[in-house]
Amino acid sequence: MKKNELFFKSCIFSILFFNIFLILSCVSKPIPIPGESKVLIENIYFEYLNIADKYFELEDYNNAAKYYKLAMENKNLYWQSYYKLAKTYALLSDWKNALPMFEKLLERDKDNHSIKASLAYIYSMQGDTKKAIEIYKKLLEEDSLNEKYLENYLAVLLSSKDSFVENQEEIEKIYEQIETNFPNNTNLKIFDNTKTKYLEEIKSENPDETEKDITNKNENKEITIKDEESNDLTEDIIK
Repeated sequence: MKKNELFFKSCIFSILFFNIFLILSCVSKPIPIPGESKVLIENIYFEYLNIADKYFELEDYNNAAKYYKLAMENKNLYWQSYYKLAKTYALLSDWKNALPMFEKLLERDKDNHSIKASLAYIYSMQGDTKKAIEIYKKLLEEDSLNEKYLENYLAVLLSSKDSFVENQEEIEKIYEQIETNFPNNTNLKIFDNTKTKYLEEIKSENPDETEKDITNKNENKEITIKDEESNDLTEDIIK
């Protein structure tokens, strides 16, 4: 009898313990809804993207990049976050990371003018003026009176003395287009000063040459524009 009574009591205790555990579990944790955890995880990645955007607005690009990378772990947010991360790298002047990302974006969207313009900017900042010039020429073929394309293209053409000598006819053409169509362009004076500067430098090096001779001669020594304002002309393109 004692053995049976002990067994019976242990069973009752086990049942009571299980019921208490079940009740406590229900109170502390509601019964899960099918798919609820997936929704919660999805929301976390949206929060990562929102945090990244806020940092981007505050121009805290290092933290923005960190959260865009986290948001990219969600396949539904991957390309949106990828594009924003590429812009962030460009604004950080991290050309090594920005360039392949924009090239990949252009592969996916070959007619996107904004991506093309950003690529031209990055190429110019890396010193690859040839590729930058090629892109701006194509952009202007499709949108010949785009003020931003015109001034960024002219900034690239004036980025060195060699480029000035080699492209002087094109420089005059683009300068005239800006002056005619956008007479209030604030960068016209900078362009004009840069052209004058190069002419004076070349004349001082070759005092016996006429301006026509200078135009037709391709110098080999490169001199970078020291005017910081000239280098800033293309910064708006990736914002």
